[in-house]
Amino acid sequence: MQDGSGASHEPRIQEERVLVPYSAEGVIPATSVLVVAPHPDDEVFGAGGCARLHALSGAQVDVVILTDGSGAGDSAVRMQESRAACALLGLGQPSFWAYADRGLAESDEVMQRLVRQLTQTVLAGSHELVYAPSPWEVHPDHRAAARAVAQAVRDVRLERRITASEGPRWVAYEVGSPLWPHRLVNIDSVMDDKRKAMACFPSQLAFQPYDEHILALNRYRSYTVSGQCRHAEALWLPGDQDLEAVIREWDEGRRHRSA
Repeated sequence: MQDGSGASHEPRIQEERVLVPYSAEGVIPATSVLVVAPHPDDEVFGAGGCARLHALSGAQVDVVILTDGSGAGDSAVRMQESRAACALLGLGQPSFWAYADRGLAESDEVMQRLVRQLTQTVLAGSHELVYAPSPWEVHPDHRAAARAVAQAVRDVRLERRITASEGPRWVAYEVGSPLWPHRLVNIDSVMDDKRKAMACFPSQLAFQPYDEHILALNRYRSYTVSGQCRHAEALWLPGDQDLEAVIREWDEGRRHRSA
């Protein structure tokens, strides 16, 4: 299609660099970080490299495990595995909220209780960054955690009467499903630490080699930054409209399922 000047107005296909980063960066600067894990091990498999980098930078890194993990093993065993992994990475001892495994999406009441707890935790810890799974995950607990964090981050901003630029920010990580990243974090310097932390979960590695899957994912994430690093963690950094979309789509989907 052309206008009178002869200039073409054909729609242009987006360049690769618009869709995925072509540079590997460090973690987002912060002094207080919260890592939200739906199950004992997601904090390591999903965000272990970034969490370790934050700890090495001197940040306070708190960890919350939402469910008891009983759907895939003994809760007490899984809790101890998370404690060992967090200690190895230099993180704070995890807090265990003991929601039922696969129960985060059970009802509106559970969701709102979870949102309140997350909001209070972020306010009390003055967390600048909140790591949690992305809304593109396949496990229902992961998707429910994404929805809860989206509302908690929004509610903290409203409570403090601050803008998005003043924080806190939701930093979404990937575990069971890839996301469309805004940032690729070079984790080469802490990859050995992440490997050791993943090895702290023998109860889960007995099911399947999750550590190999995650290593492959982190290796793959260097695809567009070849030469800059060999391993990266991919992050999605939602804006205000994204938060509202995650909340709205979850709620609309729940109403549809209940109809």
